[in-house]
Amino acid sequence: MKKTIALLIAALMLAGLLAACASDSPTAGSPSAGGQVPASAQPPTENKSEGHLLAEQYGLPYTPLSEADPITYTYFIRDPGSPPASSNPIIQAIEKITNTKIEFEYLVGDLETKISIMLASGDWNDMAYFGGESRPFMDSGLTLPLQDLITQNAPNLRAHFDPWWELMKHNDGNIYVAEIYGTPTNREYINEHWGTAFWLQKDVLDHFGRAPKDLDEYFDFIREYMALYPTIDGVPTIGFEILTEGWRRFCIDNPPMFMAGYGNWGPAAPDNQLSFNSVTSVGNRWTNDWNKPYYKKLNEEYHLGTISAETLVRSFDDYLATLASGAVLGLSDQLWNFNNGLDPLRAESRFERTYLPLDFTYAGVEPKYLDQRAFTGSNGIIVNKNIKQPERLMQYMDWLIQEDVQKFIRWGIESEHWFYNSEGRMERPQEQRDFQQETKWMDDNIGLVIYNQFPKMQGSYSDGNATDPTMQPEEYYAGLADYDRTLFDKLGIKNQTGLMRSVAAEWPVYYPYWSMAFEEQSPAGLADTRLTDVNQRYLANLVICAANEFDALWDEYVAAMNAVDAQPLYDAIMEQSQTRFDAVHN
Repeated sequence: MKKTIALLIAALMLAGLLAACASDSPTAGSPSAGGQVPASAQPPTENKSEGHLLAEQYGLPYTPLSEADPITYTYFIRDPGSPPASSNPIIQAIEKITNTKIEFEYLVGDLETKISIMLASGDWNDMAYFGGESRPFMDSGLTLPLQDLITQNAPNLRAHFDPWWELMKHNDGNIYVAEIYGTPTNREYINEHWGTAFWLQKDVLDHFGRAPKDLDEYFDFIREYMALYPTIDGVPTIGFEILTEGWRRFCIDNPPMFMAGYGNWGPAAPDNQLSFNSVTSVGNRWTNDWNKPYYKKLNEEYHLGTISAETLVRSFDDYLATLASGAVLGLSDQLWNFNNGLDPLRAESRFERTYLPLDFTYAGVEPKYLDQRAFTGSNGIIVNKNIKQPERLMQYMDWLIQEDVQKFIRWGIESEHWFYNSEGRMERPQEQRDFQQETKWMDDNIGLVIYNQFPKMQGSYSDGNATDPTMQPEEYYAGLADYDRTLFDKLGIKNQTGLMRSVAAEWPVYYPYWSMAFEEQSPAGLADTRLTDVNQRYLANLVICAANEFDALWDEYVAAMNAVDAQPLYDAIMEQSQTRFDAVHN
């Protein structure tokens, strides 16, 4: 036996020596030969690069990018923020393994102004995330078609996008957007709601010991609490905040639609929102009967002192700062939009000043606030047509989308940030749970920024563990702060969505309409802009006008809305809905 082993070892050593000699001269397509790095991994040589060794150290798949020359890509993000710390161990490792550095640029100032400057000059980053504002870049010929680049250089990414490939195509047949949010993988766990809701401060819920049963009682709770506590930590108590700035004005636009039992459709309302066998017609969502009672209620609360006029003119930064004070009792918003404003509260362990979501509707209406993750086609990366080495960028994203890399990016380093328990479930040490209460800590220590801003697995891995630690049911509850766990037990809930009545809805393939893009100067684009302009002129005024003037102002608003010829918009929505439907059903 020993002789056999010795012979095997000798044979292996000889094979390694021959391989090393054969690798002395570069081959076409290898990094040292100056060619493109192939999408598939090459067999490693005896002289492993630092990146190759680092990948092995962390149990990550090999990538030929480890042998490539370093490259840097710039990436513009439409939201305010700050780059991760240079000491972030996950991002450092990714940079060394792939020889690829991503320089993030976050929005400073007004997004519309920034986009206008970029479009006028043609000078913008290597890639960008604009959300629903990407269409002008595609129409102006400033973006790079991605379908061939992905197919030829990124087989893992191509497989990831496969269920939505036809839906990703622009009306010219090209794919310009690499979706980063609407691509669910396997089973999804829902422990937290990040979409639209009426949010109520936890201390208000703690005070009453239960959730309000409807919108009227919601505001009753807020007013009663304000009377008991006119200040919070020295700051005057604020009853209800409403953000109206720019594209984030969905905080004032959307609540009536949800009150009427609709999902987050966008600029129009479908006749049948759960039709899976056909495309249904659409109509006006702004002046339907469900709108007036909501704004009438806001007007009443304004005159009762629950809402201040200042909230209607705050900038987004001021809005987040106001929430960070801990003095705001309620708001209607989407959690992803205001979550960063809660980081200072979490950092100071003021968990009682953070929020839980509620899904109010009009009497007898079933709520549809919770969505199963849906593909939109517009929530993704667009790439500058002048980018250098676009193949490298595709290969970088191809490596990132692999399951072991996804775990590394979102969960962190095994045995340091997390471990497998005896049942094969991923689990975090309590210290890590405490640290990861704060988004900024994760930005600087976990690969959260990479996870958020690139194509990703969302749902669960092949082993059944959740792709996000906060979505792992047992991990979610164990990771709660002591205050939250005590409050949840008091309220009889196990997770953040426990007070909501909604069941996650599965929507038709053409949901939501807001993900559809229209050329700005097209009849549909102009109609959309005109409806938005009227909306902006009236809604805030409806909240703060004299009570005896509300009905007349509402009638004026309806007349102004009806004066806009919205049919081109509805026709375009129907056309794009049919295209999406046909792409999946034909």
